[in-house]
Amino acid sequence: MNYIRCTIILILCFSAIKVYAALPINEMPMYGGIKKTDEMKRADAAFIARVEKTGYSKESGAEAAVEKAWDFFGKRDFSNAMKRFNQAWLLDPQNGDVYHGFALVVYQRDNDFLEAERLFRLALSKPKVRVNAYVDYGRFLWLQSRYDESLVQLNRAIEVSPKANNAYSNISFVYYKRRDFPQACKWAKAAKDNNDQLEPGYLEEMCRRADGK
Repeated sequence: MNYIRCTIILILCFSAIKVYAALPINEMPMYGGIKKTDEMKRADAAFIARVEKTGYSKESGAEAAVEKAWDFFGKRDFSNAMKRFNQAWLLDPQNGDVYHGFALVVYQRDNDFLEAERLFRLALSKPKVRVNAYVDYGRFLWLQSRYDESLVQLNRAIEVSPKANNAYSNISFVYYKRRDFPQACKWAKAAKDNNDQLEPGYLEEMCRRADGK
């Protein structure tokens, strides 16, 4: 690893530390990994008991919390999104969708690429995770020009679910970035058939370039 790359990584790490230092623990992934006091542990136990009293199991309660978290995330309310993802993690730390949510928040809110990647990998290591975690990780990778790694994740998404939303469009875009227009055209057609999101005119432009026009 060269000096410049080391310097960039150190800058990113110190920037992330500053961001996290200014946040309350319930807005950090997994409550910041702190060692909890007895009072905190009692509060956690009381929260879990309240959830179970409403008829949820820990697992179903976590799934409900994840759904609420995604609603907040879609509104770019990262504070409440992280709080709900943390509640879900407290209920069911084996739920991969929780780590997927953590990854996207720290990436979009904090620009913490290293932590986001660690959390994406944690998400995909869990036995229960939605296919869009592979798609989002694939997109995260091509945004860093890591095209081979991106294609691995995006193709894995299609293996898990041939209808994975936006997997085909992201694959097409990887080939566009590589200036492989025949493949970009091919995958853009597949994306259209799958109702993936495509920019207006993108398909036509890729196929025009594939024909050398």
